[in-house]
Amino acid sequence: MSNRPFLMKFRQEVPCIDADNDIEDTNYNDELQLSVFPSGELLWRARSQRRPTSCSTSAHRIKSGYTSSGKWKPSRVAPARIDRRVGR
Repeated sequence: MSNRPFLMKFRQEVPCIDADNDIEDTNYNDELQLSVFPSGELLWRARSQRRPTSCSTSAHRIKSGYTSSGKWKPSRVAPARIDRRVGR
């Protein structure tokens, strides 16, 4: 039995792609409030094909009870939050 890791048997050489050559100059558009390529395409579309959306979590009550150390914790309200992620 060799000391060589199992996954080393399947290792292959992968060509290195220089990503800096593929990136074009981008400009910030004040009207759209987004970065755009010189061609007019929006930067978010070039990266993910989905527009960022807002997802809101409503406020809710966390119930009261004893903690693991035996202390009593009263109930409390967890505030609402807004999540801005792509495709949420």
